[in-house]
Amino acid sequence: MTTYLDMLAEMGVDGAHPGGFDLTKNILRKLKIDCHTALLDVGCGTGQTAAYIAEQYGADVTAIDIHPIMLAKAKDRFSSLTHPVHLRRASVEALPFADGQFDIVLCESVLAFVSIPRALAEIYRVLKQNGVLAAIEACHLQLTDKEKQKIAAFYGFRHLLTSQEWENELQKKSFQHIGITYSSASHPSAAQTPFLITANMSLPILKMIETHQQMTKQYGDRLGYCVFSCQK
Repeated sequence: MTTYLDMLAEMGVDGAHPGGFDLTKNILRKLKIDCHTALLDVGCGTGQTAAYIAEQYGADVTAIDIHPIMLAKAKDRFSSLTHPVHLRRASVEALPFADGQFDIVLCESVLAFVSIPRALAEIYRVLKQNGVLAAIEACHLQLTDKEKQKIAAFYGFRHLLTSQEWENELQKKSFQHIGITYSSASHPSAAQTPFLITANMSLPILKMIETHQQMTKQYGDRLGYCVFSCQK
């Protein structure tokens, strides 16, 4: 069965998260990134963000993902870069890195798909003291349990939290200086990379794109994303 993440991988979609790549670049501009920065891109997908950081800032970038198609596309993208990106197949729930290795950990639409307690514990472990976690994650505002279940089942979310619930999870893992902002999917700032429909697309993929568009239209005023940053 094709999942939403499988669809993104097959289509090679860059910046599929709400806000798209413009939001990513806005977040990066607020972080202190230079050639001395060790940054981990968790769930790098096709590698758009990791490649941009390496080339734009000259940072020491490590990128991980678990989806084989995403990894293959990221590897191909990284092969042409001036600044290398270290690519590994790994899960955020069991990071294969030493304690205190990274200045920044970046997550773009990753944590909602995994065990949040395990993932946050691992991120906290690999961050240096005063290191920063920056993330863009799915978020909702007053959805019913039934609506949350329907949305989670389609996208493959293991969790669909409110911004307060995200803050609570971060506090449980001892993160400090937590800042969170919420935007609905219907807000103009939520614009993201559009799906490019082609003649050779399979019927399941086309149906999935249609369902995604219906979900956004139906729940866009209460379903969105939060951007948060915090420190170890």
